[in-house]
This record gives sequence, C-alpha cells and structure tokens, in this order.
Amino acid sequence: MKIRSLLLVLCLFLNHASYAQWVNIPLQTKASFRAIRSHKNQIWIGGTQGTVVYSLDKGMTWHEQQVPTAEKLDFRDLAVINKQRILLMSAGPADKGAAKLFLSKDQGQTWNLLFEKKSGPYFFDAIAWNYKKNEGVMLSDPMNGQFPLFKIKANGEQVEDILITSFPTLFAREAAFAASGSSLLWINRKLNIVTGGSTQARILQSQDETLTKFQSMSQSTPADSSSGFFSIGARNKSHYWVVGGNYLHLNENKIGILESRDAGLTWENLKDYPKFYMEKAIWTGKYWVVVGPSQSAAYEPKSKKWISLGETHFHNIILYNKQLIAVGSKGTLSKMSLAELDLLFLPKK
Repeated sequence: MKIRSLLLVLCLFLNHASYAQWVNIPLQTKASFRAIRSHKNQIWIGGTQGTVVYSLDKGMTWHEQQVPTAEKLDFRDLAVINKQRILLMSAGPADKGAAKLFLSKDQGQTWNLLFEKKSGPYFFDAIAWNYKKNEGVMLSDPMNGQFPLFKIKANGEQVEDILITSFPTLFAREAAFAASGSSLLWINRKLNIVTGGSTQARILQSQDETLTKFQSMSQSTPADSSSGFFSIGARNKSHYWVVGGNYLHLNENKIGILESRDAGLTWENLKDYPKFYMEKAIWTGKYWVVVGPSQSAAYEPKSKKWISLGETHFHNIILYNKQLIAVGSKGTLSKMSLAELDLLFLPKK
C-alpha cells in the first residue's frame, strides 16, 4: 500500500510538473516588457521606464540598463540590425514626447535619438526589419485617413516617409495596437497590417513591394475600441495566423483566430481556439504558440489539438535557439524548451 501510494503521488507530481514548465529568469527591474527580438547571439528586450534588458551570449547571462533621457518612455518594439546596431521604438502620443526612435551603434553602450515626432496624432506601433534589404519599416497610428509608414535605411541611420498613393477608407478610430510589435508583417515583398479599435477589425496588405498601395484582405470582424486583431504571425511565406481579443476582458475572446494559406489573399476562421485575449502568435516549427497577459497555449495542426501552457503574464514571445522566450509585466522573463513542449503533446498513458 505504501509503494502504491508513493507511486500515485509521484504520478500526480509529474502530471502537474509537465503542465507548463516555464522557467523564470530573475531580473532586478519590475518594468513591463512588450518588445523582444533576437539576431544571432543577441536577445534584446524593451519596456517601460526606458528599460532595456539584453543578452549577448544566447541567453546565458543578462544585463539591465535604463536609456538616458528615456525614463518616461515605453519601448514597445525594437530591431537588432547587426552585432553593433540596435533600434528602440517608444510608443506613445507625439504631443507628449513619446513618439521616438533611438539608435545604438555600439551594442547598447550609448544611445542617441534618431527620429521623433513632436506633434500630430503620431503613435508608433511596430517595426518590421528586412535583413535581406538591410532596411526596416515603422508603422504609426492613422493620420489623414491612412497609416503613416516610415522606411528606415542606411544601417538604421536614415528615416524617411513612405508616400502612400492608395489606401482603403478607414473606419472611425481604426488603428493598430502597439501590444507586441506584431501588428506588422513584412513578407513576400508585401506589408501586412492588422487593425482594431473600431467597429470592425481588418487585415490590410500592400499590393506590391513598393508599399505605396494597400487593400483590405479580409471580411471585417466585429470589434470595438478595446478589441480587434493584435498580432499576425507566419509559418512560412504563404501560411499566416492573425490573433487578438479584447484587452479589457483577458479571459474571453470573441475575435477568434484567422488563418490564411495563400499569403493573405483569403482568410478563414479557425473553428476551435482558446477563449482568452492573445497578444502574440508565433510558429515554432511544429506548433503554433499564442500568449497573452492571462494565459498561453500551443496548437498542433496535425492533431488539431490545443494544450494550455498555464496562467501567464506574457505580452510577447519569440522562438530562439530551440526555446520559447517570453516577456511580460513586472519584469517577467521566462523560457521553455521545445523539448518540454513536445512532452506536453505526448499521448497520456
């Protein structure tokens, strides 16, 4: 009886331990993080109070800093251009001094203000970096009936307007959410923008590689001022997911998940999906993973099975070196190996 009882306790422990083995990486800062990007050996994270956290050795050790003069800024996206150059984008109203772009040329040792908007409805949302072209695109909330786009060139030292000639008529208050830097996807020589904040949420796509003409690619999804599409992720050049929800209702989701298998030309609603607000979707090579500030989950397309990854406080997540690395509120930095994720999908005996 004692042996059987011990085995039962052990089995219960193993089942609980395999539920979602997120490993917390302790930090001193309690900043809230929404930006995380990686390139080669480097991982960079941006957050509130001008906070930057980074690793130069594949996540073995971590460093924390506060960018001078940026104490009141919230870095919600960034780009790791190369070994030395990093861009930081702060999200916030231009008339309050929060629409700024910083550049470091020396691996974060010093930072200089590269670009800013001081007036108007500018509110920077996301950066998409193209390593083949060695240039990026930055998205801002609408102005004069369209989304302002900025081309970042010359190793991150030059910012110029993209002159848009054709854009769909926007709904009242329609905008992009600066939640995880993934309301923008640059793939197949086209730019994709996901929207919300109005009566309808949409997916917009450029018609060609000039990024000057856009069209609406999906049937409008009912939304409101606090809901819509928050993230677009790609499995490959033709297979995309779009996720979202309502940031005021973390444990429900009326927006759903949209899927395209033809590079965004047509979209279908995924029939089964977790009912929580999602800020980011990524493809791991075998699974889709979605995260939000209340929960996270993984989906295996082959079996059409969802697995909960537990109660989390994540705003963003990346795949790096066969690991999931997630960031969130109050200095949250966590990781989970893909091997551990595989174990969660093994049939229970």
